[in-house]
Amino acid sequence: MPDRINLVAVQAAPALADYRDADAFRAKIASLVALAAGRADFSLPTLISFPELIGMYLTFVPHYWDDVSTETALERAAGRIVGRHFASVPKPHRTSPKAASRYLLFIRHALEAEAVYTQTFSSLSREHGVYISAGSIALPPIESEPSKGGRHVTDESKVHNVSYLFSPRGVCLARTPKVNMTRGFERRAFDPAPKSELIPVQTPLGRIGTLVCFDAFHQTLVERIDALGAQIILNPSYNMHPWHDTSTYDASRKEGEAWLCTGCPAVIQGRENIRYGVNAMMTGAVFEDTAAEGISTIAVNTGDPAAGWEEGLLAIAQAADGAEIIAACVDHPSIGC
Repeated sequence: MPDRINLVAVQAAPALADYRDADAFRAKIASLVALAAGRADFSLPTLISFPELIGMYLTFVPHYWDDVSTETALERAAGRIVGRHFASVPKPHRTSPKAASRYLLFIRHALEAEAVYTQTFSSLSREHGVYISAGSIALPPIESEPSKGGRHVTDESKVHNVSYLFSPRGVCLARTPKVNMTRGFERRAFDPAPKSELIPVQTPLGRIGTLVCFDAFHQTLVERIDALGAQIILNPSYNMHPWHDTSTYDASRKEGEAWLCTGCPAVIQGRENIRYGVNAMMTGAVFEDTAAEGISTIAVNTGDPAAGWEEGLLAIAQAADGAEIIAACVDHPSIGC
């Protein structure tokens, strides 16, 4: 067991052009991992966490580039895709414009998108010898069965917001879907997963659990992942509300204040097994109507359930509207427990 490990949160701000094709996406992610290598000593065991939905645009942007490249809003881009490609939509997905849009954006090219997503993060994990939480991607359930010819979609009626975790050997160790959808875009586009899918992974860095974005604000899910022995909680996130405006769910607070006071840095305090929390946030505007703001954090459990989020803070990003890498070199989560 190593004495010290690195925890790294990538606060990413990708642009539409970063999703034009597989090469553009890999170049973007590789540049972010290279920046992380400048902030953390990769000779130590290292865990890098990317933000929620970093892979979402792979399912449609590369395949409809001529349709979306001149659009600045996802809603208009989706409308153009549906208008031009409706004839290719299978009958079961033609029940409404919403159903057709969901098929074209997240299901039709799911296998190609997942291949780019997994190959990108798997190869970078091997190249740098690090664990990588690949944020998340929007996909229908996919299974790989070599005896039946390889990968295939198992259920076209569902689309999950799912996070993949890769080992330094490039192996996918877990796929963790999101349980709770936020109001608006997510509830229209994605399906919630059962909480039974939340299972920590044992690694030499400790037991790693993932709660995608809104899931970390639900005490029953934090309790579950803690009870299952998770020592490091990854909370890849994508917040589409202005960080310095009034909170979406609490009018007495600013959005950013609510994230810090009730989110990952706060909910790990006093927990039995959770030692560290890593919240990697998406920022920027791939499309103007999906613009994201957020300040990434890395925190430690002080042992005091009444401790404020600031007391456990190990690293925090400087701004809510740009790319940044934050890192903390910490004791192995089993030391001192």
